Amino acid sequence: MTVEQVALESTFQEMGYTSMADYAVKKAREELLRELKISLEAVDRFEKKYGMGYIEFAAKFNELTQFGLFEREDDSMDWRAELEVIRTVEKRLVRLTV
Repeated sequence: MTVEQVALESTFQEMGYTSMADYAVKKAREELLRELKISLEAVDRFEKKYGMGYIEFAAKFNELTQFGLFEREDDSMDWRAELEVIRTVEKRLVRLTV
């Protein structure tokens, strides 16, 4: 370990962490949970707007005439993107706990 690494380890231990890795894992978890919250809120807004989950929305896409086609298409793309973010973040969180 270099002098810098020893100094960093010591600093993190003084802050209450067991190591730099412990600090990194906790900060990564905090960031991932923040991202997850944002995406879950976005999905919740879509579910409230359309009164259904994404699978039902996709099945009824052409029947939802109270919303314009461009609006539905934009929402569909954004909704799918948020669902993908949720899946990705959940996988990363699992890796952090292993």
